[in-house]
Amino acid sequence: MRVATIAGFIASLMFSASALAAPATVYSGGDILTMKGPTPAYVEALVEKDGKILYAGKRSGALRAAGKDARQVNLAGATLMPGFVDAHGHLVYATHTMLDADLAGVRNIPELLARLQAHAAETPEGERIVGMGYRAEQMAEKRHPTRAELDTVSATRPITVSDGSGHHGVFNTALMNELKLGAATPDPEGGFFDRLPGSRELEGHAAETAWMAILATRKPLTEAQTRKGVQRASQLWVENGMTTASELGLGLSGDDIPIVTTIINEKLLPIDLVIFAKASASERIIDSAYQIQKSRTNPNGETSADLLSVRPDLDQRYINRVRLAGIKFWMDGSVDTAFLSRPFARNPPGVTTPDYRGMRVDPQDELVAALQKYWRTNRQIAAHAIGDEAIEQLLVAAEATAREKGMGDDRPIVQHAQFLRPDQLQRVKALNGTVSFTAAGIYPMGEYIRDLIGPERVSWVGPANSAERMGVNWTINTDWPAGVSPSLLYAAWNVVNRQTRSGALLVPEERVSAYAAMRAITINAAYQYREEKTKGTLEAGKLADLVILSANPVKVAPMAIKDITVMQTIKEGLVVYTRPAAGPEKTAQIPPHASGDHVHVSAGPERALTEQDQRTLAALVEANGRD
Repeated sequence: MRVATIAGFIASLMFSASALAAPATVYSGGDILTMKGPTPAYVEALVEKDGKILYAGKRSGALRAAGKDARQVNLAGATLMPGFVDAHGHLVYATHTMLDADLAGVRNIPELLARLQAHAAETPEGERIVGMGYRAEQMAEKRHPTRAELDTVSATRPITVSDGSGHHGVFNTALMNELKLGAATPDPEGGFFDRLPGSRELEGHAAETAWMAILATRKPLTEAQTRKGVQRASQLWVENGMTTASELGLGLSGDDIPIVTTIINEKLLPIDLVIFAKASASERIIDSAYQIQKSRTNPNGETSADLLSVRPDLDQRYINRVRLAGIKFWMDGSVDTAFLSRPFARNPPGVTTPDYRGMRVDPQDELVAALQKYWRTNRQIAAHAIGDEAIEQLLVAAEATAREKGMGDDRPIVQHAQFLRPDQLQRVKALNGTVSFTAAGIYPMGEYIRDLIGPERVSWVGPANSAERMGVNWTINTDWPAGVSPSLLYAAWNVVNRQTRSGALLVPEERVSAYAAMRAITINAAYQYREEKTKGTLEAGKLADLVILSANPVKVAPMAIKDITVMQTIKEGLVVYTRPAAGPEKTAQIPPHASGDHVHVSAGPERALTEQDQRTLAALVEANGRD
């Protein structure tokens, strides 16, 4: 048998048709953690063949199964696990933000302005200067920058900067003039503009629907920008060990459909992408697809034939690594606007409303209508729900639908679930649902969240161990680029340790074992998306979606989990990422900023769908109807 080092093996595998005909590969020489079962289970060796796991067990059996021409990969003490599954992220939206100024972790407004100035120097004339990622509560000034401060970067070029959640942001005077905003501009329903003291003039900060309307004026990406943004985003996902990515809100940007069309037609992704359409855009997306289907004699004819790739798992729901899985609703906004059943214990900064309970976003009747339409179909329903009242609205609607239509395999998803009551966990279980915790905010934002919710309700914050004890399927996610870190290992570190910036523990009884956290990003996440038959564990017949880690997260000290590096990411037997031998450490360092919120914006004006867009949508809609 040919023996190769990991580096040599990577060089020998090329992303081509010939790779599918390559000899089997045997992995051994390190911990091979299968993630099968409630306690850690290991095998001595794993065999990959034609993109699938051929064998997992004793090394002697692996050598027999692999055959005489098999390659051998010595893990050299590293740990092999199933590839990580992104339970809530925004790869399509990140295609935009990866091209913008990175404002994550800025410590003060001068640093923010300096980063923005550096980015402006690289931004072509005529294009808007855009940045994202600052957190007002984490900066020295404890406030958003002002319009006047952004004017120091440029008084003539339009500028927008979004905070890490995407629910707040600031514009400069040039943009205000371009959009004809001013003292007469009213606050929209569900949002507001800050005004200069003693006047109606705009100060520059806008929130929620007011900010979303600003961002909706950004022009769509060009095809060249799309390719660059997709490449940067997918590189970030594979660097962090993910073999399945997600877009939990297709339609957040006005040009999302053209981006996805380009991704599919040009086969830009090295890993799978699960998509949930933004509720307010879902009818436009799905109806457009149905219309093109109706207009064709064979609605799944040459378009689907051109788009469908040969997949080892034969999962025809995917078209060139993209699957339209369901619809996403927003029941509330950020941590500061979480929809609560009782008022905040302490109002967020800038909020003076007495008995403030946050803010509802999507109308309840639209949620009910979607549940009625898609219950017991292949279309899942997910809901952004941070506050307990937001979660309640989802549960009430889903329970009523289940009583009327009966229980199927619907698996509704509660995304974020920041303030989740014990009784609500029981009801999620009864619906066979999943709660997906955006966990990475525990360290940087723990004290802030505790003070907002108060001591009587702090036990509701991200109750992962309660979910584990109750047998509720639960996952953790990054929510990137709106989250704290793109690393699922960092998210896992948070739920295992629950340590805050001060060193205190936030509800320590809700800590989970490292193994439970690893299940949350592998088999539990695969189950969330109805893909547990092909992903999430290392078993014969499943996809060879693998990640090689520098250490075993189940065996290291809990505080060391964040320091584990991703050495390789392997999608269906093909190496799609290798950590550079001489490159910087890819550790999940504790970031100095926080978010834990979800981007709920539109980054570009909607445009009419082209015939190619419609054909692509039609193929996606039809493909998701197959099991």
